[in-house]
Amino acid sequence: MRPENDLLPEAVQGPVLTPVSRDMLHEQIYDRLKRNLMMGRFTPGQKLPLRTLAKSLGTSLMPVRDALQRLESTGCVVSTANRTMAVPQFSPKQLQDICTLRIVLETTTAERAAMLRSDDELASLAVFVRDIDRSAETNSIDLFLEANYHFHMLVADMSRLAFVRTLLEPLWMHIGPSIRQSVPNEALFQSAARRHKEVYDAIVVHDAKSAAIAIKRDILDGYNF
Repeated sequence: MRPENDLLPEAVQGPVLTPVSRDMLHEQIYDRLKRNLMMGRFTPGQKLPLRTLAKSLGTSLMPVRDALQRLESTGCVVSTANRTMAVPQFSPKQLQDICTLRIVLETTTAERAAMLRSDDELASLAVFVRDIDRSAETNSIDLFLEANYHFHMLVADMSRLAFVRTLLEPLWMHIGPSIRQSVPNEALFQSAARRHKEVYDAIVVHDAKSAAIAIKRDILDGYNF
């Protein structure tokens, strides 16, 4: 059974989502679409038909339209010639720029996480490291995407930097769909498992410099693939 927030690419072909509650409906739908972009559950160029998404979510057209318009305002979805929303396809230069910005932000969060992390946070981070290892062993793209997203967001939270998610999330919404195109790739799976373990090990021993180097290598490995 898929998790409740699981919106896979085939969702545009039929209802695969559980309906959301009516409380704060607009925000719930926006958050669900946003998270699934960040987690790479859509692919570049994929169309997002309004009626199909609304049916999948078990809601009316208006809150879905509002959510897509909010995402369009940040460039995370685009309007096509026939006015259907779609996931954007970025040029190599744009993807490289996203990579550069991620390196600036995430090396900083990794450094600070190494110095400020709590034992509870470390235990949670270890779970995602194990899941990434398991995804490499089982060639599971969905497990990898889920664990990869949560690992990086937890490192960001561990940095204690105000507004860091506000800055990172749009970048992840832009790059997430491209990650799905890069995986599965056995070499990338193995590289990702190794790099995340290196980040984790550095954070365990409060080695800020090594944590920053490892997370930079992880980001560059993903871009190069």
